[in-house]
Amino acid sequence: MRLDRQQIDSFSEDGFLLADGFLDQAEIQHLRVCYMETLERLKQDRALENVQSGSDRDEDFQVYQIRTAHLRHPVFRMLINDSRLLDMVESLIGPDIRLIHYQGVYKPARTGGQIRWHQDNDYFKVAENRTISVWLAIDDATVENGCMWYLPGHHHQLLRHEQLWDTSEKKGFYLAIPDIDDADAVPAEVKSGSFSIHHCLMPHRSLKNES
Repeated sequence: MRLDRQQIDSFSEDGFLLADGFLDQAEIQHLRVCYMETLERLKQDRALENVQSGSDRDEDFQVYQIRTAHLRHPVFRMLINDSRLLDMVESLIGPDIRLIHYQGVYKPARTGGQIRWHQDNDYFKVAENRTISVWLAIDDATVENGCMWYLPGHHHQLLRHEQLWDTSEKKGFYLAIPDIDDADAVPAEVKSGSFSIHHCLMPHRSLKNES
């Protein structure tokens, strides 16, 4: 799935790109089943390396992230080696591709919290001109259910971040940009099976799932 010149130029100018129709409905459904199975297994295992919320009671315990997802289920390993994905990434950064971080995010209705404005490279601290984040939607991502938001064109420098600690949802340590003008922010709404791709210096956030 190689990107065309218009898509590449759009990414270069805006710092992000929405790419539709990567997975078909059968692939999406299979991935969704495997994802939920993995979440349930981690929940039963009380996996402390994963983001959790709720009390220690069984009915309240929840896993919100699958970190190192490629080690949790074969389907995630297959996904990151899919030639369609690799061709798309190569269109933006060239053929020397290396995985830095791989996670799945679960954001259920009425409980999925917000993520404040931040840039990925304040976590990654890698080569800024050749690092991107590729996010695949298993379900439709909308404003109502907490899709990502971007600031077009604001991907040219690393901004100052604060190190914070979240106690409300037991997310623990995180980084956030304390003062940012987000008047030009745009939502990145994508259909299931589609991608949202952004530069490692692109400020982004997501709001609560209010659906």
